[in-house]
Amino acid sequence: MTAIPSGVLLVSAGLVAAIALLTVSVLHITVTVEATEQNLTVRCRPFYSKTIPLEDILDASPAPSSSMIEGFGVRYLGQRTWGLLVGGPAIALETPSRTWLISTPDPESTAASIMTQAGKLRDS
Repeated sequence: MTAIPSGVLLVSAGLVAAIALLTVSVLHITVTVEATEQNLTVRCRPFYSKTIPLEDILDASPAPSSSMIEGFGVRYLGQRTWGLLVGGPAIALETPSRTWLISTPDPESTAASIMTQAGKLRDS
């Protein structure tokens, strides 16, 4: 019988622990959207946060639901499109420089609220 060197076991155990930690982190990702009088802050916790001036928002509308194909977390989806995704319903948020695909449980209400906030800023 051949013994496995302890260094190999230690590296394997470390790799398993790192994969388990990454899996737990991914399972706890949440996406939040918060508006103030001037800005919209989108967060993909615990990894990412972006503040977008409301004056830069051109449109917000419901988008097709995201799935495992797009992945989870902060994702570059191509063609100037970034996603903050946890799967399920989402909104598309258009700015002059990029499009955001943001997971949210109620895309119709979230998109309408964002456009209302952006409209208030433009009207003042």
